[in-house]
Amino acid sequence: MVARLVGLKLALLRNGLRRSPWQVVALVLALLWGLGVVVLLGAGLVALRFAGTDVARPVVVGVGALALLGWALVPLVAFGVDETLDPARFATFGVPRRRLVPGLLLAGVIGVPGAVTLLLALTTAVTWGTSVPAVLVALVAALLATLTCVAASRATTTAAAGLLRSRRTRDVLLVVAGLLLVGTGPGINVLLARAGDLAALAGAVVDVVAWTPLGYPWAAGADAAQGRWGTALLRLLLAAATLALLLLGWGAALGVAGGGPTGGSGRSSAAPAGGGRGLADRLVARLPAVPAVAVAHRCLVYWRRDPRYLVSTASVLVVPLLLVVIPLAQGADVGAWLLAAGPAVAFLTGWSLHDDVASDHSAFALHVSAGVRGRDDRAGRALAAGCWQLPVVVVLAVVPAALGGRWALLPAVLGLSLALYGAGLGVSSVSSALAPYPTAPPGGNPFQTPRGAAAATVVAQLVTTLVTAVVALPTAAAAVAALLGVTWAGWLALPLGAATGALAVRTGIVQGGRVLDRRAPEVLAAVSRS
Repeated sequence: MVARLVGLKLALLRNGLRRSPWQVVALVLALLWGLGVVVLLGAGLVALRFAGTDVARPVVVGVGALALLGWALVPLVAFGVDETLDPARFATFGVPRRRLVPGLLLAGVIGVPGAVTLLLALTTAVTWGTSVPAVLVALVAALLATLTCVAASRATTTAAAGLLRSRRTRDVLLVVAGLLLVGTGPGINVLLARAGDLAALAGAVVDVVAWTPLGYPWAAGADAAQGRWGTALLRLLLAAATLALLLLGWGAALGVAGGGPTGGSGRSSAAPAGGGRGLADRLVARLPAVPAVAVAHRCLVYWRRDPRYLVSTASVLVVPLLLVVIPLAQGADVGAWLLAAGPAVAFLTGWSLHDDVASDHSAFALHVSAGVRGRDDRAGRALAAGCWQLPVVVVLAVVPAALGGRWALLPAVLGLSLALYGAGLGVSSVSSALAPYPTAPPGGNPFQTPRGAAAATVVAQLVTTLVTAVVALPTAAAAVAALLGVTWAGWLALPLGAATGALAVRTGIVQGGRVLDRRAPEVLAAVSRS
């Protein structure tokens, strides 16, 4: 089974390269990036061999622990895991998880991130190459470290997908994540303030990390190089046990996340009839019964109940927390940093809809078969997002200025926020019809990137970001001038930002609607892929 899954992964990658030129471009760019990382960091690992184990140990263990942590957490907030072999697709074949998980684990190593991690981990054998036994220990530890990285990535994303199906669990996770984000910066600041010697602090931290699952495999080679064979073997055993526990957890999470053909939870995501409506729903319900309002009603259900939208909302709302954490960690003025909350959230919320139609997946066929005009589709999606996002943006622009007594800067901050939000909505209304790319299907892992969508994702996000910035550039120039002391520029930024945002939204709805009317079948085909 393991050999079959690895062969299947290679066959799918090969066929994907033949079918899509985007995947070829993405692979070439990824290989160049991976080669650069391997050469740069590999040279550093080789150089550490001549620096002595006392110098090399903190560096290798510290960086290795951060790499393992990155494998576990980055897929939760970045593009996601490229599940070429989606476990849900094997549900109908009745393959036991104990046979499926090892094969998926080794298949997960195939790819640029896995190859880079494996090569760098194997290079640590040179760093600890004081003797043949030490090299052997380092090689075994490198294999364990690489497999642990891949297993941690799959386990966290799969577990998160299952946990997000429970609303109570989502609320608890968001609160815990917020507390961690808020507390991390001040905590680091306190540690640095009390530690005069950063090298000593780093050594003390590494000594602790080396006895945690993050450091077991990376510290084993250092122990072998220093002749502490008992400790090295103990850490290898602990690293193997950590890997086994991760695989068991991953297997259990596959059942929680949904192992059926669609990976669904078995519950409808529709809002309960006659109840469960939020304030935004009630506001939209007062509007005339036209197609655009019907689309807005459906999209509001997504924003309230779909884990994919909830993850996007959570990541946006983290921005104000970061703007508190960063200045606290540096001892800077929190009030000055918080002025950026409104513009930052405005940009992210408007821009986040640049692939909104893909979240419909095959359900977008309802719009096509019912003959919904592209303009109504664009207007409904913008209305559903704007009825709750725009008040959040305005509050985050006004409150920091009020708390910091910076009323003179309020027109500039508010004008820039309105320009960025409107520009984001307008650009998104066009881009989601012009160049949609596949995203996680309904009921699927919200942290998963469909096979072959990575290159299109990067290009679409880069282009929409640049276009949004260009549209808001005149207002941004006036706002910057106001921040530099030109008071009248702030009063220019406010009406200019409001006009820019409104014009961008109207233009995006009209032009995006025309594009959608012309390309509806192509859009349906693109968003139906998973």
